[in-house]
Amino acid sequence: MASSQPTMNINMPMEALSFTASCRQAWATASHSMSDPLVQQQALEGASLRAAAAFVAYPLDVLKTQVQAGHPRYCNLRAAPRLIGDYHSAIFRGYPGVGGNAFMMGALMFGGYRFFDNFWRLQGVPDYWRPAVAGASIGGICGLVSTPLEQVKTVMALQESWVREGKISERIFRSVPHGALSGSWRLKLYAAAPLMCRTALFDCQLFFYNSRLREYLATHGHTHSDATRTFLGTFGFMLAGLCGATINYPFDLVKGRMMAEAYFAHSGEMQKMSTVGTFAKVVRDGGLASLFRGLPTRSALHAMVWCVVGIGREVCERSGVRDVAKARSASQGHSKQLSA
Repeated sequence: MASSQPTMNINMPMEALSFTASCRQAWATASHSMSDPLVQQQALEGASLRAAAAFVAYPLDVLKTQVQAGHPRYCNLRAAPRLIGDYHSAIFRGYPGVGGNAFMMGALMFGGYRFFDNFWRLQGVPDYWRPAVAGASIGGICGLVSTPLEQVKTVMALQESWVREGKISERIFRSVPHGALSGSWRLKLYAAAPLMCRTALFDCQLFFYNSRLREYLATHGHTHSDATRTFLGTFGFMLAGLCGATINYPFDLVKGRMMAEAYFAHSGEMQKMSTVGTFAKVVRDGGLASLFRGLPTRSALHAMVWCVVGIGREVCERSGVRDVAKARSASQGHSKQLSA
């Protein structure tokens, strides 16, 4: 039986609403959308796939952290085998921080994006640009929320080499939970600003590119073979992530540099630096090109992550994993189409 819940005609002209009223209406619409079993299934899939992809690519994440910190031994993508040989299984000690962030951000993104999509619709943002604006809005919040665990992960990725090189006498954090519970909030939020900028810029582009890709497939997909549609849906998603990761890379580099220096800055061993100050120092030391130091490593990391996510989405769609959710969604009167 179809759900008796009222629905809103999003094409009706709307009177100007106050900020509070806009938030309430956006929240109500997002809550109704998230009550769709199919959307809930997709949110769980997205969060789980991001966490799994982060595990597969985590050695590259550690290498990227070392490259951005300027380590002479781990200075480019070719150093990956050397890093894995030096770290052995210890290379995965910081993964729970990345995995936790990936799962949390993947889940938060679905409900949060719907809220901001509705909020900016009420503000009159055109449909064409609204995915970018909504993506930037939820991306900035996700960046702030993920900063503490990202900082702990960064310290754990670097402390293995710090111990061997005598920079510290013992490991700073024994585990991700230990770091999350014991580290000071000033330390854990030291690099919040560049991470928020990086994530906002990345999600702005990712949602915009993917909305255009879905629009193209919905309009012209019938002219392509099944294999071509699968390729576009999988690798188009990966290329969108790669493009976003390239454009926002200077913020990622500054974030990585600040997180690498955060412990020593808070222990008084080096001067604290702001986001702007770190940007200026990077450019002063190596020129504008130095803002892209380590980009190939991050590109390989993102290619692996988004390829795993894209393939996982296709597997979930084609293997029947979503069939129960689709049936429940239809019985409740929701759209039969996956909406994000």
